[in-house]
Amino acid sequence: MANWNILGAGAIGHFFAEKLLKSGQHAAFVLRPESDAHIRSFNFENLAGENTTNTVMAQGKLTPKCDFLLVTLKAQDVLPALTLLQSQIDKHCCIVLLHNGMGTAEQTEKLFPRHAIMVGTTSNGVLKVSEHIRHTGAGVTWLGPFNNQAKRYKDIANQLFALEELTWCEDIREKLWLKLVINCAINPLTAIHQCKNGELACPALYPHVVKLVQELALVCEKARLPWSYAELQAHVDNVITRTAENYSSMHQDQHFNRKSEIDYITGYVLKVANAYSIPVPANQALYAQIKQQETKLVS
Repeated sequence: MANWNILGAGAIGHFFAEKLLKSGQHAAFVLRPESDAHIRSFNFENLAGENTTNTVMAQGKLTPKCDFLLVTLKAQDVLPALTLLQSQIDKHCCIVLLHNGMGTAEQTEKLFPRHAIMVGTTSNGVLKVSEHIRHTGAGVTWLGPFNNQAKRYKDIANQLFALEELTWCEDIREKLWLKLVINCAINPLTAIHQCKNGELACPALYPHVVKLVQELALVCEKARLPWSYAELQAHVDNVITRTAENYSSMHQDQHFNRKSEIDYITGYVLKVANAYSIPVPANQALYAQIKQQETKLVS
């Protein structure tokens, strides 16, 4: 039985807590450092509408001998949170990053150069309302090694047998980039226009989606990723259709006046595009709009 600590007690964090407990692992939430230790109970509703109640320890520090630290925070919160916990994270602890966007793994490796670092992505839909967690959409979770130290954890998918949709991916980079392209094409537009994902298929907005994906395809080509423009557009269109009634995370951030993950989504693509001298004006314009709106929130 492995000892898992979960940094990020949101919907996805609770989703994986339930799966870890179900598979016989030990799980605990890591909260803000000033938080008092307490037992947390939460209700989990699966896709069939069946409910179970789970209890986990929640505290402001890591539990002793933490084997895996699963980080499900928003991308911009990952480095500050890990910095606060740096002295507590044992050299044998594997850090697992699971969130939207890219760029935090590189930051984490600078902070923990000798640690195993895994990265992943999930397409599961999960909704958290107070202490009730509802699995709203079936998806797949991919985990893989960011560095060589993490390659020895290839059997992790076998350990988590209850999480049947979890798959180990040796070349996780491709999975992360595909999710990044989809997020770049959907999230900023839905945030700017305050619309559901499905509304991007309307005649007024879909040409903007196409332009974004065309630019993203050029970046992917230079980055030696395997998809053509047509393949990327098909992936994006599929997600728009499949999640038509959903609000993207960036839409929700804008709606509730929160800072978004734009720097780790479109911002990450802009850095790569700049490194290859690829003009991406449509993506650049959306990034600037989101950043301008977030500046107003701060002021």
